[in-house]
Parts: sequence; C-alpha cells; structure tokens
Amino acid sequence: MLSQEECNLVIESPPKNNSVWFEVKGYDPISHEKKVCKTHNRWWNLFADEMDYGDTIVKKRGELIFAIHKKDTIIYHDWNTVTTKL
Repeated sequence: MLSQEECNLVIESPPKNNSVWFEVKGYDPISHEKKVCKTHNRWWNLFADEMDYGDTIVKKRGELIFAIHKKDTIIYHDWNTVTTKL
C-alpha cells in the first residue's frame, strides 16, 4: 500500500532514470546511519530526474505526498494529483 511506505534519506547515490524500480542510497538525516530506500512501485521513480546528490527525500508513513528537499526549494508530489494526470 503506497500510504504505508516511508523514507527519510539524504541522497548519496541518486536513482537511475532508466530503472523500473526505485532505489536510492544515502543516510538518515537525524542518525546519520547509512540506509537504502527502495520500492517496487513506479510512483517515486517518476521524479528521479528531479533528485540530485545532497537532496533529502521524505515520504511519511500514512501520507500520499513524496517530497524532495533541495538547498533552496521543496518539491511536493501528491499521489492524488499524479494519478489524475496519468
């Protein structure tokens, strides 16, 4: 279920645009522990070209918003908006 997925990660290895599966490597911004966020749905991968080294991606459990925090901007992607465009 999309709403139950979660990720809070500073990107060290951005996702590949040409992959059908989403996988990003980096570290937790609070604990600084290395971690990997991956999912088998294609929702997060729609925004792979917007993610760069050093960005923070946030997907909170129970929400349908995927956020990309850049140095001076936060980009929000709402699942309900994405599905109406598909």
